[in-house]
Amino acid sequence: MTRQELEKGMSSLKIIWSALAMSLIMYVLAVPLILDRETVNLAAETYAELRLFMYPLAGVTLVASWFVRRSILAAKPSATRNRSRQHPAIQRYTTAMIVTLAMTQSIGLYGLILYLLGSNRVDLYLLTALAAVAMILYFPRQDEVMQLAERFSSRSGKRS
Repeated sequence: MTRQELEKGMSSLKIIWSALAMSLIMYVLAVPLILDRETVNLAAETYAELRLFMYPLAGVTLVASWFVRRSILAAKPSATRNRSRQHPAIQRYTTAMIVTLAMTQSIGLYGLILYLLGSNRVDLYLLTALAAVAMILYFPRQDEVMQLAERFSSRSGKRS
């Protein structure tokens, strides 16, 4: 893999990461301002049950994102050559990042849903913070792409 391929791939990943991080910030800053007076008539008991469902779901989603990411990155390189201009390691890493970041983003959405249904900012802040921490942990790392490229080239028997 050339340095230019690596930099281009990392640049794209950082743009995706930044856009998703900005959406978490928008959940916390803009949504309460825009929808502060909006209320949904949801019974307190129903809301409490929904909270009891959403918080464990957030935990399961967080743990699952780690396993899914690990599984995608650990998979063997494809035997068939694809038509993409990207190096296979960049493609695989991009797939892993998009899937993982989408999963962590959903944790923030759980908080947004709870906020919209119950006007409880604590739910919004806690779950969005959890999503943000996960996104920071999954920030695109150049060394991971390089390790993946080395693994791909050693398995295919040729240097990239």
